[in-house]
Amino acid sequence: MGKPLIAISHLSKSFGDLEVLKDISVDISEGEVISVIGPSGSGKSTFLRSINMLETPNHGTIVYDDEDITGEGYDARKLHREIGMVFQRFNLFPHKTVLQNITLAPTKLKMGTKKEINDEARKLLAKVGLESKADEMPHNLSGGQQQRVAIARALALKPRVLLFDEPTSALDPELVGEVLKVMRELAEEGMTMIVVTHEMGFAREVSNRVIFMEDGYIVEEGDPKDLFLNPRHPRTAEFLSSVL
Repeated sequence: MGKPLIAISHLSKSFGDLEVLKDISVDISEGEVISVIGPSGSGKSTFLRSINMLETPNHGTIVYDDEDITGEGYDARKLHREIGMVFQRFNLFPHKTVLQNITLAPTKLKMGTKKEINDEARKLLAKVGLESKADEMPHNLSGGQQQRVAIARALALKPRVLLFDEPTSALDPELVGEVLKVMRELAEEGMTMIVVTHEMGFAREVSNRVIFMEDGYIVEEGDPKDLFLNPRHPRTAEFLSSVL
């Protein structure tokens, strides 16, 4: 698939004496959709947060678009524009309208005139099926709607990569589908996505590759059909049998 957009080599991360990531190496190509699965506490979220330097690794390197982002002097602000993140708990600003939540960062970054930024935000709201909710406050929205606003907000910075940290795990089951639908559409449009998820259907049907993590290691990775139908590692098989 050519040169990787993100190349992660021998990444380790500890919090005090607790080693959370252990010698992680993986390449991610532009346009790939990668699902990261595994039991709670296996290091999945820390892995994701390290990719856009919300967590600083102790060892190893992350090269993004030919630049070592773990090196001294790299501009994290540039990185956060290009590698967006959608969190489990939405993280919307409660005292700002839906439209204001989406336009805040592009306005600060002077990404256009006020009209251009507002017009783009409304297009993004239409994209996630919420064009009528621009003037609502977040507390008036369902969890699924709030998460779709969070996706629109991440898209407003025109990122090359989107990271999703268990984006549906805080939602009532009947609201999960509306968020996964938006994510499927982004995948079909070619967005590079790394998704920590418990939604095995999404991982199997939408991903190009699935990574199974446990105890800070990548235990197994591969094509979704191969990994789900014929896992090579006994621990992967045991995990999948418990969740499918």
